[in-house]
Amino acid sequence: MRKEVRSIIKICVFLTIANLPFITVTQLVGFETFLDTFENPEYYRYIKDSSYLVNFNIDETNSVILQKSTHPNYKTYEGDIILYCKNTGEIACNKVFQINSLGPIKRYRAVDNKDELIDDPIYENQIIGKIVSEIDNNLWNVISMKIWDVSIHEYNINALFSCD
Repeated sequence: MRKEVRSIIKICVFLTIANLPFITVTQLVGFETFLDTFENPEYYRYIKDSSYLVNFNIDETNSVILQKSTHPNYKTYEGDIILYCKNTGEIACNKVFQINSLGPIKRYRAVDNKDELIDDPIYENQIIGKIVSEIDNNLWNVISMKIWDVSIHEYNINALFSCD
């Protein structure tokens, strides 16, 4: 009886330690997003170097999770931080201030990191995706995010058992 209890405790400790990175990721990105990344892994990117996202208040030492605009359930709302291609071909990252519809065409107005309105409107076809989470680059978060990234893109159990 005593050996059985020890074995059960060892298994529980092992499972807890093995799942800590996933629990951390769930806390960082949210439960729904975490589950969706396993259903739709091709629509999420872990960007480790966010130093080129200088147009908005994202600490350049942090990482971000980007949800691509090609995601089947992608929606942009006021207050979202989007990554988009400017008319000049540069990549920019700004906060959506206002959304207007001109018939079927949506036009977005964004603000920069000083809350000043950007002159050029942004159209849907320019949007690359939106930042769903900003992650502090401490050692545990980096390890957890790397395990998560590999598990959704390389070893995704849903992809292994899909009937496509």
